[in-house]
Amino acid sequence: MQQEKIILTEANIASSCRSFNKPGEYMLLPRSNRVEHCLPIFEGVDVQVLASPVLGAKFVQHELLVQPNGGTKAPVTEQLEHFMYVLEGQVTFELEGKKHQLVDGGFCWLPPQATFQLNNQGEETARLTWIQRKYEKIDGVAIPDPIVANEKDVKAYPVDTYMEKHLTPYEEIGFDLGINLQIFDPGVYFSFVETHVIEHGLYMLYGQGLYWLNGDYMEVKKDDFIYMAPYCPQFFYPTGHDQSAYLLYKDVNRDYTQFL
Repeated sequence: MQQEKIILTEANIASSCRSFNKPGEYMLLPRSNRVEHCLPIFEGVDVQVLASPVLGAKFVQHELLVQPNGGTKAPVTEQLEHFMYVLEGQVTFELEGKKHQLVDGGFCWLPPQATFQLNNQGEETARLTWIQRKYEKIDGVAIPDPIVANEKDVKAYPVDTYMEKHLTPYEEIGFDLGINLQIFDPGVYFSFVETHVIEHGLYMLYGQGLYWLNGDYMEVKKDDFIYMAPYCPQFFYPTGHDQSAYLLYKDVNRDYTQFL
């Protein structure tokens, strides 16, 4: 019996890619489309770049996959401010010589020049998202102290139509970086289309929904990342029968005269 040959053509080589990038407007970056690289300060850590100045962002955001026994090679001290959030697993976080155990939902905000170390002493890979940006100092305003906490201990309160947790208390003018955890019950959505000067880095923590970004509808789900440029019109509503929530970065409490 003659063996049938399989001929590959453009018709049967297809991609189900959900990644989408409109420069100067927004980018959707699912986990399935990311690539990994290494950074000099880490060992045993796979790094995925989510947002950077190459994209047009004024901040850098990574996802860190910290393998067992992986972490920083030595104490890290930088001129940048940092925010870290544990997506999955557990890490030992050492700040100025004091150790903390950060589990799912654990986070920290660090001012410039804070010295920290990070290590995974468990048996499973830990996943974190990590945000860095240049702190904008204001004369006469003190730089806030570090924060190490867990989102479960932060009170949620109603904002617009949804519930929100402020993981950084950016009601205090010393903060130029705001981190919200925004929670949507089924059927709850924005009451209006937001359009503003603030840029965003958004990480879907759980659930799913539809994001409307400058005229385009994008399906989003757990572990998706979205970058939104300044003035990108945006609107979200959840789909499905369960809650949806995302972690949202935004720049706050500073004017834009530096760009004049």
